[in-house]
Amino acid sequence: MPARCKRFVAGLYIAADVADMPIPSVATMVVHCCSLLRQHLEQLEPRSGLVVGCGTGDEVVYMRRTLRSKKVIGLDLEQRFSPLARAEHCVLLADAKGLPFPSGVFDFAAAFHSLEHVGDPRLALNEICRVLRPGGWFYLGVPNKSRLVGYLGSFDATPWQKVQWNVMDWGARLRGKFHNESGAHAGFRRTELLDLLGERFSNISLLTEEFLRFKYRDRLPKLLLDLLLAPGIINYSAPAHYALCQRLG
Repeated sequence: MPARCKRFVAGLYIAADVADMPIPSVATMVVHCCSLLRQHLEQLEPRSGLVVGCGTGDEVVYMRRTLRSKKVIGLDLEQRFSPLARAEHCVLLADAKGLPFPSGVFDFAAAFHSLEHVGDPRLALNEICRVLRPGGWFYLGVPNKSRLVGYLGSFDATPWQKVQWNVMDWGARLRGKFHNESGAHAGFRRTELLDLLGERFSNISLLTEEFLRFKYRDRLPKLLLDLLLAPGIINYSAPAHYALCQRLG
């Protein structure tokens, strides 16, 4: 690791007290992730974590507050970090396919709809597995490539944007270009995702149904939710897949 990067990473771990700073709004999957991590890491204080593809970095700030740890950091290829994340010095520019950290330094890692953008998910997963300590946890959410319709649950997109994005997806399907490598927001099929994770992790739990019930329990009638999440239907109705897995050994 370059000396400059070492100094910066060290600075992330000793950030000043930020208890009086505001907590940003984040996507439901970040809230869901934190609720699970608190259960699995309840004996650890403080908890060290990495968010791969953190975007603005607001989700990193949220996780630091929620998990009560200054040792949660994030990285992204694009420098579009929010003022909150910048003020907290908890984000850096880096590539998921070559993480600038020693092996076995994090208690958990998370990738919130970023794995489909990394170019080679196998390399990224290898790196995530490497930097996790034995017993460390990895939470991820990725688009479901088998979905019939997507983006409906996005609360920060307009109805017109959702229509446009679905038309683009179906256009890519019809042209045979519905692949992450082709620039499409395709994601992964259920079996494809489980194969990718199974090569590197143990204790893999597919949380798609659990998460969608968590997200929509107060927004959709239970009868409709039960129908959409029924076996044989969920693989096409779920806009994304969610999973939690563990590095053993």
